[in-house]
Order: sequence, then C-alpha cells, then structure tokens
Amino acid sequence: MELENSHQQFRNVWGACAVEGAVAGEPVLLVDDLVDSRWTLTVVGARLLEAGSGPVSPSVLAKSVSD
Repeated sequence: MELENSHQQFRNVWGACAVEGAVAGEPVLLVDDLVDSRWTLTVVGARLLEAGSGPVSPSVLAKSVSD
C-alpha cells in the first residue's frame, strides 16, 4: 500500500508501535536505520515518554531519497 500523505503515514505507525513493560526514567537514544517521513521517530519517542522514559534523543543512520 502506498502511503501518499502524512496522515496515512502517521496512522500506519501509530497502530504498529507500542512500548511494553517498565521504562526507567533514564535518557533514551532512539536509533532508526532509515528514515522517510520521520513519523516512526515521532510516535516511538512519544510512546517512550508516555511510558516514563527520560529525554528521548533521535538518531538516524540514513535518509531515504525519493525520485
């Protein structure tokens, strides 16, 4: 399925990500190997904060390139 807009991309990630178990109140380094819309970092970061993590610092290894 082609996710053509930001809303579709957000909904796709929102339903697929969850944090299970206890999260210590320590800082978290969130690493994504390949980023496109950045919604994965946004949603997972928010879920970690909601679960009780400390500050979340996102890091990306590569950005996808659209033709």
